[in-house]
Amino acid sequence: MKYLFAIVLIGLAVASVLTFSNLSEKAETPVLHWMTYYSEPRVKQTELFEKWMVENGYPSVDLRIDVIGKNQKEKNIIQGVSGVAADIFDCGFGDVDLYHSVGMLEDVTEVAVEMGFEPSKTYSSVQSLFVVDDRQYGFPRLVSAGFFWVNVEAFRKAGVNMPSGNWSFDEFERMGKAFVKALKVSGERQSIFLTGQFTMPHRILMLRSMGVDIFNETQTASALSHPAYEEVCEIVKKWTYKDKIIPSAIEAQSLSTQTRADTQVNQQLFANGNYGLLWAGRWALMSFRMIGPERLAVCEFPNIGFRNSLVGAAPVAIYKKSKHKELAYYFLKFLASDPFNMNTVRNADGLPPIPEYAKLNEFSHPVEYPNEWGLHDQIRDMTTSLGIPFPSSPFALTQVFMRHDKNAFDKFMAGRLSLSEALKEASEAIDAHMQYNVNQSMELKEKYDRLIQNQKEIERLRSRGELVPLHLITNPFYRRYYVEKGWSLPEGAETVSNSSAKLFSQK
Repeated sequence: MKYLFAIVLIGLAVASVLTFSNLSEKAETPVLHWMTYYSEPRVKQTELFEKWMVENGYPSVDLRIDVIGKNQKEKNIIQGVSGVAADIFDCGFGDVDLYHSVGMLEDVTEVAVEMGFEPSKTYSSVQSLFVVDDRQYGFPRLVSAGFFWVNVEAFRKAGVNMPSGNWSFDEFERMGKAFVKALKVSGERQSIFLTGQFTMPHRILMLRSMGVDIFNETQTASALSHPAYEEVCEIVKKWTYKDKIIPSAIEAQSLSTQTRADTQVNQQLFANGNYGLLWAGRWALMSFRMIGPERLAVCEFPNIGFRNSLVGAAPVAIYKKSKHKELAYYFLKFLASDPFNMNTVRNADGLPPIPEYAKLNEFSHPVEYPNEWGLHDQIRDMTTSLGIPFPSSPFALTQVFMRHDKNAFDKFMAGRLSLSEALKEASEAIDAHMQYNVNQSMELKEKYDRLIQNQKEIERLRSRGELVPLHLITNPFYRRYYVEKGWSLPEGAETVSNSSAKLFSQK
């Protein structure tokens, strides 16, 4: 018995030493906090990063997820100004400009060149989302453009030809009417629509296809009161209440009760066949692989002259006051690494941030999903050829102009204000917000005044039918639109004199 007691005692002593050793080692491992949405892919990426650091002989790190919640922007700013924000955090549309404006972001320009995650490593269309005044403040976790997913079985059941290639608003309307007529059940509340509710991103795509953006060429004024935007809003209202090919807010909410609580609502409605089309990105495949539909196709958004899509990048930025900035640099380097990009290739969470990985056979032909062969190349090509970032201005917070736009559109749809009154009110409110911000900063005021002069020069050249030097234009939409219209020369080709190149038409 005494021997048994001695053995147990020795065992406990050894276990205590090992436990203390492990705890000490864990305590000495620095913790890096990542503010992002909690999901299985994110958890996998934390594990990959920790493993990658060890395999490459870099310092050990304990990467932990801090979950993004409601009103996260306000929370991040409060924490950032107080000195207690997460070490690294995901940024949405306009967030880099916002966080940079309050001094929260670490400038990684020189480090990025040294460690191999400079802007040129990723897609040119998204570089403006993490570069401010030629300085880099992050790197993409993924790149994703919106397009229409097509439920092949739903279209075959309706006996309606599926959309493909370059198609128009009129074709969208005709297809929607035929689709709904073929599948809706007489006498029951309508539960079949061509696609889901149209929100601000859809209206932006429609507006841009007409050659107009939410902000002007230099991003110094809003264009919500432009006649083209009035036309867009009228079309959306017609499709919603007269043609009933897209649901109203109330109808969309009613449909959501038909889905399971543990799934993405729109993806489930699409899988069920309530929607024939779903506007989303490649990331939607993560749901489709679990809930269906198995037979899928993809197509671009319809247009009225200018083909385009919205592209985002989910930049990851570093908190300027982080105590572990050197480790945070490694995380941005990790985003440009082979393990991270191959993980994105396989899990379909958008396009990998390094473009070369979207050209691999593993990307085009995932072994486990032969039903997806042919889709990924189309997604990549639509993203690279049509993708333009969401509208933004260095003088306006993204959430502010989105709120004013939504308020105006909701008032119009509810009949509380005429469309012209609602849009005029919103446009004036956005411009006032921009002026307020400009007056709070001498640096911002100088930038604004310089761009105002550029805007005047653009308008002068356009009125005379002369080419506009591309460097005068800061809005990514107009930079592409002017080149495609022949109103500006492509990047690097501005040595030709304006006086030698008169334009024959101005539309």
